Order: sequence, then C-alpha cells, then structure tokens
Amino acid sequence: MKPSPASPPPSGLEQVQREAFARHFMRMARIRIYMMPPSLFILLYFLVQEPAVWRKWLLGGLLGLFVVVEGIELHHYLRRTPHQKFSFTYVIGVGIPIHGGLLLVTGGLEGPLTPVLLMVSFFISLFTTTRGAWVLALLHVATLWGLAAVSFSGVVPDLLPQLYGGGARAGHNDALLLSHVTVLSVLVALSVGIGSIMRDVFQGMAKDALDARDETLRTHTEALNALTLFSGEIAHELKNPLASVKGLAAMVARDVEGKPAERLAVLRREVDRMQEILEGFLNFSRPLLPLNEQHTSLGWLCQQVVELHEGMAGDRGVSLRLFVEQHVAVWCDPRKVKQLLINLVQNALEAAPRGSTVELVILPTPEGGGRVEVRDQGPGIAPEVRERVFEPGVTTKPKGNGLGLALARSLARQHGGELELHPREGGGCVAELVLPAELPPRQERMEVVA
Repeated sequence: MKPSPASPPPSGLEQVQREAFARHFMRMARIRIYMMPPSLFILLYFLVQEPAVWRKWLLGGLLGLFVVVEGIELHHYLRRTPHQKFSFTYVIGVGIPIHGGLLLVTGGLEGPLTPVLLMVSFFISLFTTTRGAWVLALLHVATLWGLAAVSFSGVVPDLLPQLYGGGARAGHNDALLLSHVTVLSVLVALSVGIGSIMRDVFQGMAKDALDARDETLRTHTEALNALTLFSGEIAHELKNPLASVKGLAAMVARDVEGKPAERLAVLRREVDRMQEILEGFLNFSRPLLPLNEQHTSLGWLCQQVVELHEGMAGDRGVSLRLFVEQHVAVWCDPRKVKQLLINLVQNALEAAPRGSTVELVILPTPEGGGRVEVRDQGPGIAPEVRERVFEPGVTTKPKGNGLGLALARSLARQHGGELELHPREGGGCVAELVLPAELPPRQERMEVVA
C-alpha cells in the first residue's frame, strides 16, 4: 500500500510566517538599538583601561566592526526594513568572529560574556531552518572548545584583563574548566532545541489556523453554490404559475371595465415585474453551468444585439451605432456573451438622454483577444458607486433588482475575461468588456466564478 502524499501547505502560510517574523525582527532590532550605548561604553572602557597592546588592537578592530554592523541595523530599523533572514555568509563571516573575539578579549571562558552564546543560539534557531540552527550551534560549540584550548595551553599569558586580576587563568583547576565548557556546550544545544521546538509550534499553529480558514472558505463556497442553484430552481418553478396568473388576469380584463380593469392592469404590471426579478435570479445562477464555447465573431454578436434593440432605441429617441475597427473572433459561449451584451446595451439606452448616441466599438487586444466598449452619453456613475454596482443587489435604477451587472461580470470572468465601467470623456459611461482569444482551463474558470 503506497503512503499518501504529504498535503501541500495551506495558501498564505509563508506570508503569515514572513509577517510574524518581520514583526519580531523589528522588536529585536529595537532592543539591539537600545543596548547599543551601554555596549559601546563597555567596549570603550576596556579599550582605555586595558594595558595589553594585543587586547587594544583586537578590541579596537572589534569596536569598529561593531559600529558598522549596528549602524547598518539602525539604518534598516529607521527605514522599517530590518533583515528578515539569517545569512550563513553574514553569521559565519561576521557574527562568529565578533562573538569569538569579544569572548577572547574579555577573558575567554572565564569572562562575563560566555552566556551570550546561549542567547544567540536560541534566537538564531527561531528565525532559521533547523538544519541551519544546528550548523551554527556546532560552530558556537567549536568556539567554546577553541577558547578552552587557549586556556588549557596558556598560549596567551595575559588572557584575563587587568580588571579581573590579570594572568593566564583565574585558577588552575582543569577539571572545573572542562566541566564549565562541557556544560556550556550542552546548554547551547539545549537552546537550539528549545528554539526549534518553539518555531515548529508556531508554524503548526499557523498551519492549523490557515487549514481551518481554507476549510471554512470551502464550506462557504459549496453552500453559496448550492444556494445559488437552489434559488435558480425556485425561480424556474415560480415562472409558470406567474405566467398563468398573468394570462388569467388578461382574460378577466376583457370582461370588466372601470375600476376593476385598472386594478387588473396594476396586477399584470406587478406580475411582469416579478417575472423580471425571477429571470434575473435564473440568469444569476447560470454562470455556474458549463460553457458551450465555439469560435465566434464579436462583430456578428454585436450586430445581432444592435438589431434587437433598434426598436427600443427609436422609442427613446436614441441612436444606436456599431463600429467595427477590425474583425475580431474569440472562443466563447455565444448565448452567454450575447446575454451579457444585451444587459450592457439596455443599461446604456436607459441612461442615454433623448437625442444622444449609444456606440458599440469593437477593438482587438494586444494578447489577441477582443474588447467591446458600450459608450453612452448619460449622467455616468459616481466614483464611489462604480465598483459596487457589480455586487448583487446594488443598483442605481429606481426599479432595478441589482443582478444585471453582477451577472454580466460573472459571465465575463467565466470566460477568462473582465468587465469594468469607466467614465467617458465629455460625460457618460463606458462599459468595457474584454474577452481572451482562448478560454482558460475549466478548473480556473470555475474558481473565478466561485
């Protein structure tokens, strides 16, 4: 039986980790900056008070390197761009020599700075990989045993500063020194282990939280799709009874006059409005169905839409014109794209004032697809509402149901395209529909619509 493949990390996990690490790095950078003045004071004190020449030269070089490194850190902190990754080149080339040099200058293993390696090992293990943390921990342990070798051999006769009494070593108990370096090595390993465990715990918590988020989104998407399809079925089932009510009202209206006839006319108008709303719900559920795509001429589709609306345009005193600058053909579902264009043209005719012109302009796109612009000379759409009109239920019409543009954008995105509204120069609105030359894979289309 083959083992199941490891599940991929949830989407957004790396971004969450980067943002969390960035926040912690900012806090660490702030602490380092606050500690810079006392650290510089201690180093300068050693530099001035220590009589040993080798210690002055080594301490002066370390002091210069320390100022450069901390200056770079301060620069990044002020720009809010601290380093967020431990580079092996930086740590091995700069960090290890600085730490080892400071330990040597301040007395080796018997100096006051040996516990600093524990803190450094811990923080490195938090912000790097487990393998990298253990490699650097081994380097720290090697540094400790190198300092122990210096102490055992007595190669530096004045290893301890005058501040601590001077001399090669404070005592000559080799067993105690060996125990000291062994315990420090174990504590370095323990610091790395604790830091790695804490990092793994954080990553596990972040992964669990993002898994729960993704599962909630999946459940919500499935429920939304089911609700959309269910509402479409309800709307479809209600269309036939409404048609019967409308027909019966028309028959009854033939036999009545006066006030009853006026009331029946109101009833028929309300039935018409209910049918329009139900048709909108039906259309809104249809983008979830598969496309029946074919190679289609945009000019041919737009010509059909123009011919269909010539009567409506004439009744409103609006001219309707089609401009085809270049033959453009795309892969699409002609029925759905035609439905989309009908919605845009009807909106433009309703917004256009008497005596104006509504234009349909067909243009190619650089990627090989097509663009249709429906231009009107109406009052336009306010900037604060321009994007919200694509949300279901949001409309600028007194009797609109707010589903037309939401449906139109869903159809455009199902085809791998886009629908946007732009202000027209000189007044009015431009509805821009962009369709690609080829449809995206079916899975991507379903994800866009969902």
